[in-house]
Amino acid sequence: MAGAGDCPATLSLLRPPESPQVIGQPPRMDHSNKMGSSLADLTDDLLVEILSRLPVKSICCSKCVSRYWHGLISHRAHRKKLPQTLSGFFSRHISQGDGPRFDSILGGQERHVSDPSLSFLPGYRTVRPVDCCNGLLLCVCSKDSTSNERNYVVCNPATEKWLILPDSGRHNEVFARRLCFDPAISSRFHVFSILEDVDDCITDVEIYSSEAGEWSHKENGWSQEIMLYDRSVFLNGMLYFISYDSAVVTVDKEGKTWKTIPLLEAMTVAISFVSNEALIGQSQGRLHYVNARDRDASTLSVWILDSRHSGKWIFKYNISTSKLFGHKGFRLSRNYSLIAIHPDCNLIFVILNGQNLLLSYDMDRGKVRVIHNLKDPFDERYNPYLPYVPLFT
Repeated sequence: MAGAGDCPATLSLLRPPESPQVIGQPPRMDHSNKMGSSLADLTDDLLVEILSRLPVKSICCSKCVSRYWHGLISHRAHRKKLPQTLSGFFSRHISQGDGPRFDSILGGQERHVSDPSLSFLPGYRTVRPVDCCNGLLLCVCSKDSTSNERNYVVCNPATEKWLILPDSGRHNEVFARRLCFDPAISSRFHVFSILEDVDDCITDVEIYSSEAGEWSHKENGWSQEIMLYDRSVFLNGMLYFISYDSAVVTVDKEGKTWKTIPLLEAMTVAISFVSNEALIGQSQGRLHYVNARDRDASTLSVWILDSRHSGKWIFKYNISTSKLFGHKGFRLSRNYSLIAIHPDCNLIFVILNGQNLLLSYDMDRGKVRVIHNLKDPFDERYNPYLPYVPLFT
């Protein structure tokens, strides 16, 4: 079994298939290429059934066993049965009249988004992604650029199915809209509209339930003067935000449980209205928090919330930015920005500001890999890139 550093993004990202597969039918190959006589006796369907019970990291590492296994796992006929990992990023930044863009991190012939512009959403002049969660995408869609009429639509880019949400009627008060969905728990999803007052403080929330088909209203259960960063993550039924009060705040998908989790003194940074001063994300089922230290801007620190046991923050890594970029003077949000944490391994994704260059950093091995130049200019004020894990069911 591969070690912790053999992360799926690195393997699938930099190793294209050794030979193309025939589109439209499962790959076929001489059984002599399978591993061992016992495996050679298994049909493709049985192999896929066995693989479907493995964690996604093990499945991605199994692609490197042989050309046969790579074709078996990558083929679209088997994707519905196998868990998927991060395939790229949707951009929230679009020009007037342009469609959404998708930056893939997969190498070779693997393509998990056949229509990045989301043109399967009919009748809309502008489609802008707002949030992405476990394979579903929340978009704001406009039919006419000269009117204020717009719809919020939840869609699945892999299956090209969608649902138009009813109007909540609170557009001018919305700080952020967030999608909450976990296919391992339920096929239902929730959409949060986080509302704020004229002083940018959170007042209450509107929650759409796909099961009920309507919006419900919940009063703010945090501090009455709380202000939030744009960053958020949905994990284990809870929606997490970073607040300006040196804390992470969370609310469950039904708006019943509200919590505040203070940051340790070593985790805090100077108050700033730049959303890229810190990164919050989930990896391998645990909440991660990354930022630069106040006392040493050349060091990134990574912390993990032990929510299952102690409920405390656990220090995980220090990352030297001079080793990461080869330059001692680089500062977070000014020279580079944190984009995402890989959901299945210890990778973080970073953009060099001004160059639009996307990098991945292996936190276990201390290795940097250049992925490619992003298609859209990066705005340092907020994170315009939404990590996307395809859902084929």
